[in-house]
Amino acid sequence: MSIKKLNKRIKNRKLLLNILLKFISPSNKFIIKLSQNLDKDISRYQVFMYKLHLKDRRASCRERVS
Repeated sequence: MSIKKLNKRIKNRKLLLNILLKFISPSNKFIIKLSQNLDKDISRYQVFMYKLHLKDRRASCRERVS
């Protein structure tokens, strides 16, 4: 999944979760599952961003050495 799709998916689920929490109890099974999926997507996004950061950092270190 691309970073743009993942970011859009996170925003959509976050919005949906916030709206549903106004009407449905946080202990509802659907809300819990939605929250867990949102957490997984956020984790994937953070891992992707961290790997991108490491890649950029390595490239800048190589430029300094050469």
